[in-house]
Amino acid sequence: MININNGIENPFYYYPIASIIIVTYNHENYIVECLNSVSEQKYPHEIILIDNGSIDETCELIKTKFPNIKIIQNLKNSGYGAANNLGVRYSHGEFIVILNPDTIVSECWLENLVIPLIENDSLITTPKILCYDGSKINTCGNINHFTGLTFTQGLGEPRKCFDSPLFVSGVSGACFAMKKEDYRKLKGFDESFFLYNEDSDLSWRAHLSGIRIIFVPNSILFHDYILTISPEKVFNLEKGRYFIIRKYFAIDDLFILLPSLLCAEILSFGLASKLGLKGIFYKMLSVYFGFFTKIEKINGDKKNLFSNLPETIPIDQLTSNEFERFILSSINKIFIKNIRMIK
Repeated sequence: MININNGIENPFYYYPIASIIIVTYNHENYIVECLNSVSEQKYPHEIILIDNGSIDETCELIKTKFPNIKIIQNLKNSGYGAANNLGVRYSHGEFIVILNPDTIVSECWLENLVIPLIENDSLITTPKILCYDGSKINTCGNINHFTGLTFTQGLGEPRKCFDSPLFVSGVSGACFAMKKEDYRKLKGFDESFFLYNEDSDLSWRAHLSGIRIIFVPNSILFHDYILTISPEKVFNLEKGRYFIIRKYFAIDDLFILLPSLLCAEILSFGLASKLGLKGIFYKMLSVYFGFFTKIEKINGDKKNLFSNLPETIPIDQLTSNEFERFILSSINKIFIKNIRMIK
């Protein structure tokens, strides 16, 4: 569906179209509210919806309530990255906007997200993502650490925090925007990730290519997100982290960063062990798939990459007591000294 209102009523009538890509998989409880909020955006846009083999009523709801939206239906779940890449291939807009279906966007979300792309080259924008009830922050751009660990910036803080634009190390896969030409330059999502960390991988490639990532606080949406870790999630997160390490680090990098990478292993194994034997099993399974799956090495501006990845990780997202916070603070000191050997 292409939504362009009358030019007199809409000051953005002559602006380039934004293609909003939404991937669904059993999202019948969210999709109507999501599409209602997106359809009300004044900035000219098209909606491209890719369904990854839903077995609930998602597709039927869309066909009934939004007959002008064309759905591309995959016979099976092809993965988040692959489905988004497919949507981009069908897009007509100058800008690509990736959006999760379990979201509701605010009134000026799209225009505030896209206009910086018109005014600047080599830029990716990521919005202020609040929890579903709007009381607290889900993320204000992701924190991509140089060990491959990824965190959500501002998680759980009051919504009034992070009210200024800020260059960040990573986009959130829940929502970001960029020029289609830049998306193609980066070759889109790496489809080998399937789920989780594909947004981190895209962010790392952006830094290698000199494309900046900026958090846009006046572009706001609401995301039904609660931080939970399951054994299966550990598998996908860790497998993706190993992919990133193998893709971007040369042997020399691995040798220099070995202390930090070992610390990251201690942290991830400790997290997995909290989930019991199943957590440990999936952690070990991620090691196997992470190191024995074929990957493509990526080259680029390593200096720019390392300058955009933070030296430390937040101590409040992996810890539950003072002892754990002390351990993580100590590990952060190792991270700082170690990464400066490369910088």
